[in-house]
Amino acid sequence: MKQAVLVVDIVNDFVSGIFGSEKSIEVSSRIGSFLRTLENNTEVIFTLDTHIPNDPEFKVWGEHCIMGTWGSQQVDLLKEIPGYRITKRHFDAFHDTDLEGYLRANGIEKLYIFGISTDICVQHTVAGAYFRYYDINVISDLCASMSPERHIEALSFMKRNYGARILTSKEALEEI
Repeated sequence: MKQAVLVVDIVNDFVSGIFGSEKSIEVSSRIGSFLRTLENNTEVIFTLDTHIPNDPEFKVWGEHCIMGTWGSQQVDLLKEIPGYRITKRHFDAFHDTDLEGYLRANGIEKLYIFGISTDICVQHTVAGAYFRYYDINVISDLCASMSPERHIEALSFMKRNYGARILTSKEALEEI
């Protein structure tokens, strides 16, 4: 079964910007190390949260990741890592993007998903993958949320409701 790594929203506003945190900085560094250890035959896909002015999401979260700004750009430590980059405007990386077309065109059936925020964009992207019949694996130590409780709740929710397999980066590296 052909597989890919799906890195969700490791962008400036979520790492060190408006929604940034020490945990997000730590996780993004760990993600960089993880990706650098992958074999060249592993497909890597990055999603980049990117919003238009007056985006409806701002009513809930305030302005963030506005198209063309520093906040919507991928963090520097990941910019040189090869991979396919997809901009997205919604929590679910499948909604209104070419992610599904890209995965299907490349015969990918199994996904290793991780990023920021576990309980928002990661969880909604996992839902999108579930409803499209992908084999879903969530790498727990490469995810961050606004609170440890929300992170744990989201992992449990994805396992319970979408059959996501929850594993560590060490376990993932052993099988990728």
